[in-house]
Amino acid sequence: MAGSIRPTAAIDARITEGLDTDYELYKLIDKDPNRSIYDLVKKTGWSSGKVHGSVRRLEKEGLVHIERATRGGRTILKVHAADWSEFFTQEELKEFENLEF
Repeated sequence: MAGSIRPTAAIDARITEGLDTDYELYKLIDKDPNRSIYDLVKKTGWSSGKVHGSVRRLEKEGLVHIERATRGGRTILKVHAADWSEFFTQEELKEFENLEF
């Protein structure tokens, strides 16, 4: 039975840390778009695995886009934040255009 008990405090802590990491990285990507994974590693001081995992989670949530590019004959992954308009339907965007302030 002991093997079936889930250490929820440890799992919750890792999830919270991951969310914090993702949010910090998202702010950096939004502020300075089209950085490569390597550039983000240098900028944050985090491991490449930590940055790559965070970028993949953000991509899965639709918050960033990753594109392949070539730099110096090598393929790199460039990351940029999704445009806010991607989160709305065409009808909702038209409503925004017609709002009066």
